[in-house]
Amino acid sequence: METLIMFSCCIFAQQIQEAFLAVAILQFQNYKSMNYYIITGASRGIGAALTRKLIVPGNTLFAVSRNLNEDLVELAASLNVPLFYFETDLSVREEAETFIHNVFSKINLGPFDRIALINNAGMLEPVSPIKSIDFALAEKHLHLNLLAPMILSSVFLTETARLDIQKVILNISSGASFNAYSGWSVYCSSKAGLDMFTQVAGLEQDAEDQPANVFALAPGIIETGMQELIRTSDKSLFPERDNFIRLYEEGKLSNPEDIAHIILSTIFNFDIVTGSVVTIDQLKAIMNTLGIPYN
Repeated sequence: METLIMFSCCIFAQQIQEAFLAVAILQFQNYKSMNYYIITGASRGIGAALTRKLIVPGNTLFAVSRNLNEDLVELAASLNVPLFYFETDLSVREEAETFIHNVFSKINLGPFDRIALINNAGMLEPVSPIKSIDFALAEKHLHLNLLAPMILSSVFLTETARLDIQKVILNISSGASFNAYSGWSVYCSSKAGLDMFTQVAGLEQDAEDQPANVFALAPGIIETGMQELIRTSDKSLFPERDNFIRLYEEGKLSNPEDIAHIILSTIFNFDIVTGSVVTIDQLKAIMNTLGIPYN
């Protein structure tokens, strides 16, 4: 009798195990993975181009800028793609903190999801010799270009620390981070600081059990509102102005849409070393290896 009862219990236990397995398989088959993207400076330039290309099924987007880009909101609505748009001034510390916490209150990451933070928002001003820097504007600049990425990255890494999923932080840097320009002391310093922040973040993530990939990109000279501002700068404040005008007249500026395509084709690629600062040509090389066309 005891043998019969034990045999019956074993069968029952096996049936329960098989039932749980069947449910798990069904859930796996029905699970739809999601890509989450957080894009700062989404109203124009690279940020707008990135957001526009990401408005496709399977993505959930969190875009932020000081001014709403209504075209992006309308496009997302027409395609039924979740787009949460925040009109926020990231140069204000409290607003940056509130923004990123609000983002993660709306995210429920699953085991097959991916998530990326793209710190793109930035400003050029003040453009002037060091002896005549506008300190208030410099403070705003450093908060936007450097402190905001630090805040967003810190919360991002905290919220995703225990998740074994693909997670990426991309910081949009500049050639000005390693090339000095007279009149750009604040801009060069903020971008150099962002590069070093990226390297330290990568070093720390290497020691984590479930690391995020953190890297910075110098995207090259792109036809954006910032370039328009550069070309109209006072030459006495920015002596290199005419060189940027010449590049524009010779058609040597990249298109934001093309740069966005390169970024999104490689952002989750495992060949990018965490903590690295890469150029657009290096991303193109990865695309070439993968057989992906540049545009």
